[in-house]
Amino acid sequence: MNSTINRRELAYKAIAGLLGGALGWLPVELVTHNESLTQAVSSFDAAASYITMALLSGLIGGFILAAGGQRLEWSDTTKKNLLRGFVVCFLLALPADYFSNYVFTIVLNAGGWSVGHSGSSVYLFVARVLSWVIMGAILGAGVGLSSKSIPNVGKGALGGLIGGFAGGFLFDPINYATGGGLVSRLVGLSLIGLAIGFFIGLVQELTKSAWVTVEQGRLKGRQYRIEGARAAIGRAEENPVGLFGDPAVQQRHAIIERCGADFVLKSLAVQDGTFVNGNRIESVDLHDGDRIGIGGYELTFHLRQGSAAARAQVSLAADTPSAAHVATRLAGSRADISGPCLVDAAGQRYALRHGAEIRLGRALDNDIVVNHSSVSRHHATILALNGAFALKDLNSQNGTYLRDRRVTEAQLSDGDALRLGQAPFTFRA
Repeated sequence: MNSTINRRELAYKAIAGLLGGALGWLPVELVTHNESLTQAVSSFDAAASYITMALLSGLIGGFILAAGGQRLEWSDTTKKNLLRGFVVCFLLALPADYFSNYVFTIVLNAGGWSVGHSGSSVYLFVARVLSWVIMGAILGAGVGLSSKSIPNVGKGALGGLIGGFAGGFLFDPINYATGGGLVSRLVGLSLIGLAIGFFIGLVQELTKSAWVTVEQGRLKGRQYRIEGARAAIGRAEENPVGLFGDPAVQQRHAIIERCGADFVLKSLAVQDGTFVNGNRIESVDLHDGDRIGIGGYELTFHLRQGSAAARAQVSLAADTPSAAHVATRLAGSRADISGPCLVDAAGQRYALRHGAEIRLGRALDNDIVVNHSSVSRHHATILALNGAFALKDLNSQNGTYLRDRRVTEAQLSDGDALRLGQAPFTFRA
């Protein structure tokens, strides 16, 4: 599985769904115990079935939403998420159960099932899968709705649909393998909850556009998705990005705001400050790979936008609509240079001289002027010593990267991919 996937959150949501399914099995079992598909159902039993299925859905949904914090703590936030998820999913389950039962009955009747008469087991299997797909999709949409993020409604519905299919698909095989009865229904409903929790989390992870990873601090390794119009960072429990256990982190220390396709970090800390790539900031556009310093924590910001070079070319097009190349050489540049040089994304070459220090940056007094918003005024230098070329960062805001690793100073080899901020180059010896 891709390393960008938050495995911790997937595990929490899968286990939460399993627990919700196991707990929800009890009221369902009490009502449907010893029921047969071929016997007539009274109005009371039908109503009880709707309520117990709604309880099952509420427990699964509430537990999955509460697991989003990835913490084994019975905090106020966990309680609120559990209650909100339970109520939303319980209410949505009532019409969902009615519709799924309607579909279930139509398929069964088509397969020859009726009161007092058994029909095709294949139709029973298909009916079971379809009914759980419907329930799973609506349950997943409820989990997304409970998270207060509109995009999560569609993601949750897709995840719940896949989870419902997986659970419904396994229900009858488990029933047959265990000989039916109480245990098979417990295992089946628990696995349905697990599948719904896992696939809701997986769809959300696969479709996330931005996230941060804790690189240093008490919660090292933890990932947080950046969802909605803004995500607060701080010590308070209700923050989407919670950084706990560090007194230097304020209750609401900073926020990440989404502006179209861009993300902006704004500091709310007056005394301790917020830092990006080592520089104290008030407000700054975030780029993939930026390092955010808050108290004793260090986080890396990630964007799912393909390769760094592709991102830089897209950004360049927006920043300099009339420019064909990422840089201009004050002394001129040519496409037929054959000696040591830098090659930009458009294929233009910029010669490097032995025994000379070449300065790169956005200011016009550089040897190579890099016309890109992510590049500092004086960003980096390239120096030839003893026949070798060395790249050195000049404390730039957005960093200097060699082979997608941030460097302060490094030796260059033929074919190396480097970038200044988000401006890409290739070194040719």
